[in-house]
Amino acid sequence: MLILGPALFWFAILVLGYHYAGYPLALAVLALIRGRNRPAAFPDDESLPRVTLIISAYNEQEVIERKVRNALDLDYPAARLEIVVASDGSTDRTTAMVREFADRGVVLHDYQQQRGKNLALNDTIPRASGEVVVFTDANGMYQRDAVRLLVQPFADPSVGSVCGELIYKNFNQNPIAEGYNRYWKLDQMQKRLESRLGSLLGANGSIFALRKSLCRPIRNDVCNDMVQPIWVAAAGHRCIYEPRALSFEAGSRNLGDELRRRSRIIGRGIRGIAAVWPDIVRGRAFLIGWELLSRKGLRYLTPLWLLLLLLGSGLAPGIGYRAFLALQLLAYLSIPVGFLLPDGKLKKMASPALYFGIGTLAAILGWWKVLSGSELGRWQTAERPFEATGAAPATVESATHARPVAPR
Repeated sequence: MLILGPALFWFAILVLGYHYAGYPLALAVLALIRGRNRPAAFPDDESLPRVTLIISAYNEQEVIERKVRNALDLDYPAARLEIVVASDGSTDRTTAMVREFADRGVVLHDYQQQRGKNLALNDTIPRASGEVVVFTDANGMYQRDAVRLLVQPFADPSVGSVCGELIYKNFNQNPIAEGYNRYWKLDQMQKRLESRLGSLLGANGSIFALRKSLCRPIRNDVCNDMVQPIWVAAAGHRCIYEPRALSFEAGSRNLGDELRRRSRIIGRGIRGIAAVWPDIVRGRAFLIGWELLSRKGLRYLTPLWLLLLLLGSGLAPGIGYRAFLALQLLAYLSIPVGFLLPDGKLKKMASPALYFGIGTLAAILGWWKVLSGSELGRWQTAERPFEATGAAPATVESATHARPVAPR
């Protein structure tokens, strides 16, 4: 026990330190040595690629009309933009509402049976007319220039995937959004550094684009926005981050919704690592493999590192370890207490702990879903407040106080 306790403690410290500090530092050094500048843009509208915007939908009558109007209002040449709604077995008025826009060129693929988002996309993508496919969700409202900015990097033939930025509309302050707001800068920095290396790790499902020729059929229980870009990178193409291309969504209304959403994403992400790893190995894509394990793999295992840290500090002798054990127990106790606090300064101060706590619990539930063989393919539409799904701000500046969405 005299050796085991300190060994577990320092191993956990090293892993967590590498994940949160060592990996970003190593990325910065690599980007300084091997980083490339932003790809060239298309010179004029005539040279812009034909784009198919695919809106994935399941029982989205609350937001689908706004989403279609938002898409029709985009600042992109109409003759070069195809708008497609892929309805995955919707049973409400979603398809009827979309059909009202048929005279404006909106295409509806109405799949009668709900099978899951990815299977609907597998059937929809081959029917797309665009050279570039942009993926979005029904509740993601684009800034007018989002698609124009998103496709500009494709002027470089080596670019295969581009990810935009997903932001929560600040319709409601909540401790989870407040907590993530403090994590945002680190996440943004890592995305920018990975992008400079041409190997952005995954994308945002609300706004990302792929060359149609690089799209592949995908299994139903993984994240499309994670797996497809990694496949593209493993095949030797560049994956780029374009933070000026903005999509706005409403955040989760309550803790239960957020926990279900994030645990499902983590479960699909864990299965996604298994899905992409053979391609990484075959393509000898060591850079993207290192990024995947360092950023997502270690994050998904956060509950394990915290458990080792707790056990190590409890088993190790010495007042320093005991003090660290007490600090951990105090931190874990503060999480449920923080949720019970009334809104105000104290709850705002506790927001980083609340965000970290909900993320750790979501990881535990995500692993449970994977190990128990839970079905992760079919989706459920969360209730969204009407006021949260309005048109996106007209400019980047007007989004200053919006909250970024949690990373996958």
